Amino acid sequence: MRTLDESELRELADRYHIHVDGPEVDEILSMTNEKLGGLREVYEVPVPSKQADSGDRSWDEPTDDPHNALVTTCRVPPTTENSGVLSGMSVGVKDIVAVAGVPLTSGSATMQGYIPGFDAEVVDRLRRAGATITAKTNLDEFAGSGRGVSFFGQITNPYDTSRSAGGSSGGSAVAVATGLVDAALGTDTGGSIRLPASYCGVVGVKPTYGVVPLHGVVENTYTLDTVGPMTKTVTTAAQLLDTISGPSARDPASMEAAGRDEYAVGGSTTAVESPPSPEEVSLGLVVEGVGDGTATQSVESPIKDRFDVVTDALEDAGVAVEPVSIDRFEQAQPVKFAHSLVELAAHWRAGGAPLRRGGDVDHDYVVSFTSRREAMSAEVNAHLRARLLAGARLLDAHGGRHYVRALAAAKTITASMEAPLDEYDALILPTSPGRAPTREAVESPVTSFARNTIPANVSGQPALSLPAGTIEGVPTGVQLFGRRFEDAHLLGVAATVEPLVANGS
Repeated sequence: MRTLDESELRELADRYHIHVDGPEVDEILSMTNEKLGGLREVYEVPVPSKQADSGDRSWDEPTDDPHNALVTTCRVPPTTENSGVLSGMSVGVKDIVAVAGVPLTSGSATMQGYIPGFDAEVVDRLRRAGATITAKTNLDEFAGSGRGVSFFGQITNPYDTSRSAGGSSGGSAVAVATGLVDAALGTDTGGSIRLPASYCGVVGVKPTYGVVPLHGVVENTYTLDTVGPMTKTVTTAAQLLDTISGPSARDPASMEAAGRDEYAVGGSTTAVESPPSPEEVSLGLVVEGVGDGTATQSVESPIKDRFDVVTDALEDAGVAVEPVSIDRFEQAQPVKFAHSLVELAAHWRAGGAPLRRGGDVDHDYVVSFTSRREAMSAEVNAHLRARLLAGARLLDAHGGRHYVRALAAAKTITASMEAPLDEYDALILPTSPGRAPTREAVESPVTSFARNTIPANVSGQPALSLPAGTIEGVPTGVQLFGRRFEDAHLLGVAATVEPLVANGS
């Protein structure tokens, strides 16, 4: 490691607000270089191998992919053939999740050439349950927006190619909708599973934060990121969710969640096999989600009209649907961004190293990322660069003040979000305030697709999107929110609601 000279020391000190001046400069410079020099021995210590069992793995460039849903096709077989609840199922994995021996791009030029030597925890669990991984799905760069655009181009909506599939898990949604895979994994930090699920007519589940381990998942906002299933039915979603849920020593967030008194995982498959009757279900209709109550942002008229049809069908079937107002519902957006912008920028600056949170670390990923970050930054899309710079400004000019304030404010929003669930089984609202955006609309820097999805990320609650028919031939969805760690109950309610929502007319 190269030693610092005085000018570099002063520049570093200014950046980190550390006073260095006067006669002590030479002494501090000497001590700093002494400490750095001792770090050379770190590279003399061998590190454990992260190589997964190679099996019979292969990958290739996609060929028949008209909507740009895939980054690679692959065949990563199950750990044990012909056994497990997912036996015979083909699963696509969002290309922000590590699969050993298959390139991991995060939808970005900065990650080209990186091939992990290990499976993410969720991939390992899928394979042990009998699933075959057959694709890495396309995504917004580093899962950094909901536009449905990556380094590999626009992911188009299979129902109307003039519209986006949404993001950031758009490739997973399209792959399921078009039958390229039986099911897929996405990630959701502000709606990235639920929005493309809505636009593409599939089921998308964001679990309670901490229920599904994040080991092997390139982080966007570690304290908000979740991994969840995208499927054609609630039943299949429940099977995948049960498979990938549970604590892992390789992910601190999952271990912390497991230590909570209210922690519970599993049981979703059982819940959907014996769902409540419609008469046993009560739903709180979030008025802010349809642009009423204290809402300041509008919801498209066709979305409101379709949602009215859906809620009428639910009530006709015996489901109790009553309006509820969520205090500070819309303020979840700025709280989320003050939170996520800082973590995204910190992750970028640290070269992907999981500072302060521990857990399993992939040295090769950090080396690959840092070696290409500066050289390829011009290839990063402008939307992501703007987010990174906003987060950098919050860090450099304001320290952690906005971030810490956002964390505290999130507790207030969580309390508001969960209060109605003392009376209702779930909350219901449109997944998106608008239809699948046109390919031109996603280029607008002020477009916000996630006003109805972000609150559940801030609160950490489980949430899911169900197909709710079409508007001019393009799917739309309705969303259910549940209480934290009651994912199985939410899936059971979803199983009851699913046919009523889909068939409402």
